Amino acid sequence: MTHSPVAEQLNSLLEYFGSEKCSDIHLSARRGVWFVKDKATLAHPDYPVMPQEFINQIIEEFVPGGIAKFEEHQQGDASFDIGGNFRGRIAARKTLAGATITIRIITRDIPTVEQLNLPESLIDAANRPAGLFLFTGQTGSGKSTSIAALLNKINLEQPSAIYTLEAPIEFVYPDGKSLVNQREIGAHVDSFAVGVENAKRSHPKIILVGEILSPETARSAIVAAASGHMVVSTMHAGSTAETIDGLISMFPPSEQALIRTQLSQVLIGIVVQQLLPKVGGGMAMAQEIAFNTRAFSEIILGSDMKLAQAHLLGTGRQDRMVAMEASLAELVKAESITPELAMKMARDQRTMNDLLTQAGFTPAKG
Repeated sequence: MTHSPVAEQLNSLLEYFGSEKCSDIHLSARRGVWFVKDKATLAHPDYPVMPQEFINQIIEEFVPGGIAKFEEHQQGDASFDIGGNFRGRIAARKTLAGATITIRIITRDIPTVEQLNLPESLIDAANRPAGLFLFTGQTGSGKSTSIAALLNKINLEQPSAIYTLEAPIEFVYPDGKSLVNQREIGAHVDSFAVGVENAKRSHPKIILVGEILSPETARSAIVAAASGHMVVSTMHAGSTAETIDGLISMFPPSEQALIRTQLSQVLIGIVVQQLLPKVGGGMAMAQEIAFNTRAFSEIILGSDMKLAQAHLLGTGRQDRMVAMEASLAELVKAESITPELAMKMARDQRTMNDLLTQAGFTPAKG
């Protein structure tokens, strides 16, 4: 297949930085090419400048609506596949320096649950017949990758029906034992909420909702979970408590009591992720894991989510729950991260210090 010169140059960037294990590429006319590797954002010395025309041509060729729609909305998002070893996700933004682009590098091969070292408890949760399963964390914490690994395991091993709604599509699922339909918001359907309603008419067993950002999407996800579907989605939240409070606070006060009750009934679990630079290079993943047991459901209904942390560190461990501080401590024990980094990333400094001390580590006071 013949590609345009712009596509060929873009593919060269993907191949080069993808082979170097980078996660993102930044293109700026004024600052040139920057890349992200192991969470560090660095300038590439061979590309001190990047022609604005090249950036505009990428937008014209790959972003729906081209440069005209980009100028109207001052931003644009798209996924693209030029046919090399990597796919890409474009985020184009109008800035003081003109149009800039960030490209997320997406490997064509979906990592396995074994490669990501995902615990058996998450595999079991993903195989539940119905409910709401949430992955949260900041941008770049590996939420989409963990979900893709879990869903692809089902896709390859089980006769099921998986329906994804993404903005834009990231991983493309291979043909397996499951029927997989992937839809991109903006290209194939107007919104997540509309997509979920459409999905229910296609009789899927699993619905992936790329991200919950609005009460309409949250309501659709909860209703779909209550009607017998497994709904998997993501949010931006730094803890289990923040996830629950953040989801409920999307709704007006008059609806929050009902949403809290519904959530206590349909929630399967919450996984909060952090990706951290490993000692010696690479990334290590820390995960806080909460499951909606009867005791946890009572915490949700009681509305004091401060109790969630104590539950994860206490009796929740019997149900395979993990507090973020406990996960960080395990990474320190495995010599994957330093005690100092664990202290920096922990929300509960006292608990983190206690866990490290019990393990024989004495992190420096910050």
